[in-house]
Amino acid sequence: MKTSVQIFEILEKDLLIVITDFNGSDQTQRCLDALRASQDQHFKILVVDHGTDGRTQEMLATEYPEVIRIEGLPELWWTGATNLGIRSALTLGARAIMLLNNDCYVTPETLGTLRSLSQKHPDAIIAPIQRDWRSGNITAISPRSNFLLGFPTILGPRRWSSAMAAQAVLPVELIIGGRGVILPVSVFNCLGLFDEAVLPHYGADHDFYLRARKYNIPLYVATSAFVDIDDTRTSAASYPEILNLRAFLHSLHDRRSHRNIQDVMALFRKHYPIPRLYLLGVALYLGRYFAVYLVKRMRLFIMVRKQSQGKIKG
Repeated sequence: MKTSVQIFEILEKDLLIVITDFNGSDQTQRCLDALRASQDQHFKILVVDHGTDGRTQEMLATEYPEVIRIEGLPELWWTGATNLGIRSALTLGARAIMLLNNDCYVTPETLGTLRSLSQKHPDAIIAPIQRDWRSGNITAISPRSNFLLGFPTILGPRRWSSAMAAQAVLPVELIIGGRGVILPVSVFNCLGLFDEAVLPHYGADHDFYLRARKYNIPLYVATSAFVDIDDTRTSAASYPEILNLRAFLHSLHDRRSHRNIQDVMALFRKHYPIPRLYLLGVALYLGRYFAVYLVKRMRLFIMVRKQSQGKIKG
């Protein structure tokens, strides 16, 4: 149980960072180390530990005593664990909450930049620009969606323009996931929490930010704040070319795959612009996934074959 002094220290922080962890202690450690290196330290961290191997609990107790650990049930998916963290942060009196997946590593300037921008835009949701952890390449700047044509996510341009560089924040149509996004408490007062009943894992973030747009809550990306995404434990469906046919078909049913039909259908049912025809959007989405799989699988097959022939000739 926290002492009154500890609670006071928490309430002094205007930003509480919610991180969820399911047996991902190595990534969580890198995530926490990045936060320790932040130039702005005016925040408190909550880790929702709903894993089963005990490594995260031990690591937090011995190496990160300043972090508040919240224990969750192993049955929680991303949405349920995130909501548990948000509810805890609200109970502790947070004025703003950052959602930070444990595979996301902020740069030293990011926290200060986002906190400052959030104070200037107190009603807005603001996210950093996403980069690949290994290469440093930008992966998303101004994402959007087109459900009518079967696209829940369109990443948009990945290169800077002079117009982008001239702005502190860029208005966007969509924010992707809990990757360093900062949300004022007023957003939760307006929208409630993420929909863990219908979208327990994938799709809940899209649904939340799309609902925010309907309530005219501004969505921004900060042009000078960055987060590096470590995809080493990401859904295999992100790289369909490495899947054999059996694994590919499994990705359509596995809840750990962002391509699983159950969550895709639930998301399109909620946001397809012609509600009675949402299955058309799902069909377009799945048809594109099949086509991408076949094309990439064939390219991989040809490349491997050429390499094999080259070795034989050598």
